Amino acid sequence: MISGTDIDTAGAGVQVREGSIRLRDGRRFAYVEAGDLSGLPVFFIHGNPGSRYMRHPDDRLTHGLGVRLITPDRPGYGLSDYQPGRTLLDFPDDLEQLANALKVGRFALMGVSAGGPYVAACAWRLGERLTRAAIVSGAAPLKRPGAMAGVNRDYRNAYAMAGWPEWLLHPLMAMHDRQVRANPKRALDGVLAHASADDRAVLADPLIAAQVQGWRREATRNGVAGMRREAHILAAPWQVPLEEIRCDVDLWYWEGDSIVPQQMGQYLATRIPRAVPHFLPGGGHFSIYSHWKDILTPLARAGV
Repeated sequence: MISGTDIDTAGAGVQVREGSIRLRDGRRFAYVEAGDLSGLPVFFIHGNPGSRYMRHPDDRLTHGLGVRLITPDRPGYGLSDYQPGRTLLDFPDDLEQLANALKVGRFALMGVSAGGPYVAACAWRLGERLTRAAIVSGAAPLKRPGAMAGVNRDYRNAYAMAGWPEWLLHPLMAMHDRQVRANPKRALDGVLAHASADDRAVLADPLIAAQVQGWRREATRNGVAGMRREAHILAAPWQVPLEEIRCDVDLWYWEGDSIVPQQMGQYLATRIPRAVPHFLPGGGHFSIYSHWKDILTPLARAGV
């Protein structure tokens, strides 16, 4: 069953649709559609923390490319029900159920940051259903030599903590989340303190800053259980045979990113047979905003 509402975005003449479905196991799975709602479907997998509200704030860019952008909340984020014990390989089935409910046949897929591993899992599991995929500043497997090369100190510590038992990680995440929710501006300032010059320029746009704060706030509206489970998933082996992915996969990484450095993309490029690398100078972890149209264009063309 699908439930949802259409919203006209602030005089832009572009529709945004909020909705949710019930999965076979009874869980609620929430999503947002934006851009051209009759256009070519591209599913977008958000980062961690993240939510269905993660996208470029100017929906006219997406609409102009003829893209119907569909962004679900992963289990435990936003309005999607928590799934105890979930793994990376549970997600492709959730996504396929959503595609079926929306009567979407073949589609493109992109994911950013912690959403990158899910793109790889879906590209392997869903096979011919994908027209093309994109991993944008996406984390690579952490259980490998050199996985932390180029990662800044704060995120090196965060990646290390991701391997802690969930019962130990939960109170620390909950405390941090309370601080972020109590003072969103201070939290954003903390991100900026470790950001590249290009990232600081991107986040100086008040619309983008507000959008980032909005999807971050929505991510943990029902607590940090989803984020806690996500940390466990990121630290665990993927169990995805990257060499068996058969669709074209664009890899977008920037030199100035110290959260997910280019070496992670280079690792994926050596293992995904039809990888299309885009390793660019400058930039940073938020370059998805400044390169939004560049990233979406090949995905849109693949569905024509």
